[in-house]
Amino acid sequence: MATATPEEWLEFLIDSARYGDTDDVRTAIKEGVVVDGTDSSGRTALHMAAANGHEEIVSILLDANASVNAKNAEGNTALHWACLNGRKEVMRLLLERGASATVLNNATRTPVDEALACGQEGLLELINSFDAAADAQVQFADAADSAGGDEDGDDEEGGGGEGGGGEGGSGSGGRGAGGDGGNGGTAEQQLAQEAQQKLGLQ
Repeated sequence: MATATPEEWLEFLIDSARYGDTDDVRTAIKEGVVVDGTDSSGRTALHMAAANGHEEIVSILLDANASVNAKNAEGNTALHWACLNGRKEVMRLLLERGASATVLNNATRTPVDEALACGQEGLLELINSFDAAADAQVQFADAADSAGGDEDGDDEEGGGGEGGGGEGGSGSGGRGAGGDGGNGGTAEQQLAQEAQQKLGLQ
C-alpha cells in the first residue's frame, strides 16, 4: 500500500477541517501532520474550521497546539473569518483560547471591523466581554467608522460559508466515502484505513 506524503496529509487535514470531518481531523493529527501547515493561500485547518463553524474541530486543533492567531496570505486570522461568517460559538472559543480581537489584517481591519461590515453588530457584546486588556474594549461607533469600504481578499466562504453547516462532512470529490469495515482491527486503525482510501492510496 502506498504511503501518503506529508503534503497529502496536510491537504487532507485542511479539507477535513473545512467540511467538518472530525474523525478525519483526529486521524490526520495522529499521523503527525503539522497542524499549522498552510495551503497555497496561507490558510490553515483552523481558518477553515472557524469559517465554517466547526466548533469541535477548532477545539481539537487548538488542543493540538494550532496557533490561534496564525494569519493567512491576506493577514486574516481564524477570528477574522469567524466574525466574517457570524460564527458566535467559534468566536467565543477562539477568544477563550487567546485570540486577539485587535489584530489587523493586510487591509488594516480587525475581526470587529469584519463583523460590522457583514452586519454582525450583535457579536460586539461577545468580543467586549473578553476585556483582558483595555484596548480590547471595542466601542461600536469607533469600530463602525473604520469598517467602511470593501476589502480585497479572501473571505473564505464569507456570508455563511461554502461548507458552513449545509454540507457538513459531505465535502466534494468523493469525500465522506468510508471503508468497508471488513478488515477488522481497532476503530483507530479503521479510521486510518478510511483516511488512506480518501487519499486514494488504497
